[in-house]
Amino acid sequence: MKINHDALLIANFQATTTQFGQLYFSYNLAEDQFSYISPAFWELCQESPERFLVEPDLLLPLIYPEDKTYMAQEYQKLRQLRTPVQLEFRIIAPNQTIKWLSLNAHIVQHEEQDYISGWAYDTTSSKANITTLQKFNAKKDSTLEILSHDLASPFANIQGLVRALEDQIKAGNLDVDQIMSMLKADAKRGSDLIRDFVNNEFLESSQINLNKERVDIARAIADMMNNYKTGTTLIPKNFAFIPSQIPIFMQVDELKFMQVLNNLISNAIKFTPDKGTISLVLEDRDPYILITVADNGIGIPESLQATLFDKFTKARRPGLRGEKSVGLGMSIIKNIVELHQGRIWFESQENQGSTFFIEVPKE
Repeated sequence: MKINHDALLIANFQATTTQFGQLYFSYNLAEDQFSYISPAFWELCQESPERFLVEPDLLLPLIYPEDKTYMAQEYQKLRQLRTPVQLEFRIIAPNQTIKWLSLNAHIVQHEEQDYISGWAYDTTSSKANITTLQKFNAKKDSTLEILSHDLASPFANIQGLVRALEDQIKAGNLDVDQIMSMLKADAKRGSDLIRDFVNNEFLESSQINLNKERVDIARAIADMMNNYKTGTTLIPKNFAFIPSQIPIFMQVDELKFMQVLNNLISNAIKFTPDKGTISLVLEDRDPYILITVADNGIGIPESLQATLFDKFTKARRPGLRGEKSVGLGMSIIKNIVELHQGRIWFESQENQGSTFFIEVPKE
């Protein structure tokens, strides 16, 4: 009996795609229609693949409205540059369920015709888990900043009280002197431990390779700023977030990038008097985003500005409440921004505040 190897290969391929739940497809560019869509299409889109073999335009309504322009741009890149693409987008299934799909596609040639071939799989669950973890991480970062700032004040008060008691003690009791010295040391040690913990977390994260993904950066920043706004009873500052639009999507390592912004906000807190204003402005300047973090604090002396981004810079100085600085924060910020192919700069005048600018490509 003669074996049809092509038929056997196709049968095995279809069985494999069905078993692993991935959507495989092949699209004939000359004919503008699909030549193959795997059965997994039903699981992902809740639609029969046979419909789309003859009417590929029926796919367009399934794509989430905010992702249609993005998909069209990536499609044009694939056709014009003929380089493989990897992207994430959302679909709205007929039952109104919103799903995230990860798509990999490339152009292949068969019998002198071009085809777009690739595969897609459902990342909705993992995306939801990552989003939850990122929200907890953003909450952790801002909470730690608030905690370190809030504890700095009582520790400073303890140190002041101890100094006052020392001035009043005339007897020169050695035991009392030792107790006073221990109280001062413990108060300072507690404050330094909290600040060191935040600095070490930031430093460790900057030394890991980037894990970029498509992120609604406007939404992520809004969540971060809301955390600071709800902590205004602990930090008596005014916080403002001004986005040019929502959403703004970009390819970014969200955890590291948000730590950069948290660190800039933390610095603004340290050098802005109570009742001062700290604002963050996000602008979409396609193909870049521009983030501006501004305060009306004490500013940066001109003599310190040239070395601000140096590692262990001599420009480090304590905050208005005596907050510790080890001179690493700004160099780490610059490093992470540059890893994202971006740049950072600032403008500042003494007693008039500081403004930091971050420009990063969206892809």
